[in-house]
Amino acid sequence: MLSIPVVGTYISMFVFGGEYPGEDFIPRLYSVHILLVPGLLLALVTLHLVLVFYLKHTQWAGRGRTGRNAVGKPMFPQFMTNSTGLFFMVSGVLTVLAAVAQINPVWVYGPYRTDVISAGSQPDWYVGFLEGSLRLMPPFETSVAGHTVMWNVLVPAVLLPLLLFAVLYAYPFFERWVTGDHGEHHLCDRPRDKPVRTGLGVAGIVFYAVLLLAGGNDILAHTFDLSLNVLTWVFRISLVVLPPAAFMVTKRVCLAMQESERERLAEGEETGELRQTLAGGYAEAHAPLDAEERYVLRSRKEPEPLARTAPDEEAPHVGRLRATLSEWYYGDRVDVEEPEPEPSSSGSPGELGR
Repeated sequence: MLSIPVVGTYISMFVFGGEYPGEDFIPRLYSVHILLVPGLLLALVTLHLVLVFYLKHTQWAGRGRTGRNAVGKPMFPQFMTNSTGLFFMVSGVLTVLAAVAQINPVWVYGPYRTDVISAGSQPDWYVGFLEGSLRLMPPFETSVAGHTVMWNVLVPAVLLPLLLFAVLYAYPFFERWVTGDHGEHHLCDRPRDKPVRTGLGVAGIVFYAVLLLAGGNDILAHTFDLSLNVLTWVFRISLVVLPPAAFMVTKRVCLAMQESERERLAEGEETGELRQTLAGGYAEAHAPLDAEERYVLRSRKEPEPLARTAPDEEAPHVGRLRATLSEWYYGDRVDVEEPEPEPSSSGSPGELGR
């Protein structure tokens, strides 16, 4: 809070009731804990139920499933069996953890000493990426109009989480603007069907994972007998290099999986049988896919990229930007179609199979 320019000091004094640590923070935190947080949870659960009732459940593509219905399973025995199995799995994992796992063994680290930089303590997992961002940020600070701006705290601890959640909340609206698709969608997209979206998601996961690992760089350096400074620079470089690399690899993998499915639609499933053709060669026999699988594979539909002309003459630059992004999203594609299979792969028994 103190790193926020101009108003950071006032925010800190308001939260803590004076100079840090203050005397009002614990009573205020108690009130928030017993009143505001439970009320917020109840409100969010209610909102979730309302949205489920209004928007209905999503479902995977399949025969008889559309964006206007919900095809489920009977309560007994299918749904009950799945729920019972999940209950026993969760109970078993919790029982094993309760028997063998330690919770915050502070006695291992010994008493707190101010002269020891790292005592092996680590933050909770949900704020570990913030710890990593603080450790990776170089020590930058500037003085403007008598105010010292500590970028090494402001950027990783304030701006980064705000940007992270802003991107998560804004992405659905951004993709709808890029594609121009404003309809309702209740059929789930398989990751391979949306290569760019999947690539961006994997890039975000890699970005988060690098920050999470960087939050324990001192433990990693001590455990593997590495230089802490070298490891920090490895994480800094990885934070810039690995997310784009993960995006490109994921996108190509998704497109390759689409191409593989296109071949399966055209040729059928490989049977592992080799048959001799009339010309004396050999061809692998293929069996046609069942109707359910063919329906799922053919349900992938991607919109065409927008034309590279500005739809709004008042904002031509925005129109060209939107068209460019649309081309980036859907330019690389594998259209779902079923060309006529070649005679050599049609599964004909040939001379020796008659």
